[in-house]
Amino acid sequence: MTTYNWEDVDVPRGAFISWGETTGQFVCGKVLSYDPQGGTDFNNRICPQAVIELIEPAASINKAGVRTDFPAGELVVVKGDKVSLKRAIEAANLNPGDVVKITLSNLVKTANGTVKEFDFKIARGAGGQAKPPPQTQSAFTQTAPQSEPPF
Repeated sequence: MTTYNWEDVDVPRGAFISWGETTGQFVCGKVLSYDPQGGTDFNNRICPQAVIELIEPAASINKAGVRTDFPAGELVVVKGDKVSLKRAIEAANLNPGDVVKITLSNLVKTANGTVKEFDFKIARGAGGQAKPPPQTQSAFTQTAPQSEPPF
């Protein structure tokens, strides 16, 4: 019988960002992956989704107003499940390695509720080559360490 030297792998999960009711909330980080059809909105319609490695601390604020803070270096998931955000993400044509800053800029009251508007800034390729965060090395392979590109 063969025995293996198993190691646990700390798999990055990536927390979803919820946008609160206060303007100025933002997410700033490096795009690790982007899928124009990777997410779903609250009506189960397909929407774009990006996995972002934060380069600045960010917060997620749920419907009850509960705030969760995330430090720089954390992985977060941003879905284009809001109309303004979906348009901005699609127009940006994201690529891994881009750096983005997404800011909740305005709340507009309408007959159907409140519409959230977003400012979207992009620095194309500014994050260097995107790669997943380091994971525990396998007992069977050794790789040379790679340096992180500067932001």
